[in-house]
Amino acid sequence: MITVNCSACGGQPQFEESELGNEASCPLCHELLVITPAKPAKELSKEEQMAQYEESLKETDWGHQPC
Repeated sequence: MITVNCSACGGQPQFEESELGNEASCPLCHELLVITPAKPAKELSKEEQMAQYEESLKETDWGHQPC
């Protein structure tokens, strides 16, 4: 199984290794994504970690959305 980072919802759905490189809908938010292995958080740069965190806030923190 391959764990994928969904940039739309921040989820980490899993797909079969045979689907590597294909497009699929995220089973959590139904956003179209390319199946590529997710990097573990410790391998992400500080900028990538912040981008991932900010992306996850879009769905939960309505009080801090840009106009």
